[in-house]
Amino acid sequence: MKKGYLIAIMMILFLSGCGGKKAYSYNPDESSIFIAKDGTLKSALVQKIDTKAKSEELKEFANAEIEDFNKLNSVNQVKLEEAGIKNDIAKVVFSYTSFECMEEFAKFTQDNSFDLKSVEVFKLSDIDISSMDSIDIPDGIKGDYIAIIQGKADVYTEGEITYVSNNIEFNGNTAKVDGFNYIIFK
Repeated sequence: MKKGYLIAIMMILFLSGCGGKKAYSYNPDESSIFIAKDGTLKSALVQKIDTKAKSEELKEFANAEIEDFNKLNSVNQVKLEEAGIKNDIAKVVFSYTSFECMEEFAKFTQDNSFDLKSVEVFKLSDIDISSMDSIDIPDGIKGDYIAIIQGKADVYTEGEITYVSNNIEFNGNTAKVDGFNYIIFK
């Protein structure tokens, strides 16, 4: 009887992993940005701390910063996704309504964990790459989305990365970009 249950559970696990593209969640262990397939953005500040601060204090501070920013910017809104301290590592994750919102919030909070001038995301089937002089995707590269990035950041994507321009190394859904780069991802 137990063997039958184990086989059923294993079948469910195997079947649930098949037939779809893997979507990556955003659980960073370093300060970075996250690019979703729909173009929405998140950023994380991750830092080792020496003080005995509590997660609740960090969350209250982050919420106060967001509240002050959102009062000044009714169009560009920021949300707190996560705030906590674990094993002397503080992590705060924010989500944004646009790149401009992320850029303005970084200035407002004096966050220098990334230095981006622009981030745009397109579904590859919706744009004509041949009309873009600075973009050359090698033959055989597969992917559904392109993120065009100007600036420096550690980047996570919602789908698996298949190509990054300028010979930038990538692993799974992460890449460290600097300058003008584009990322192809599933």
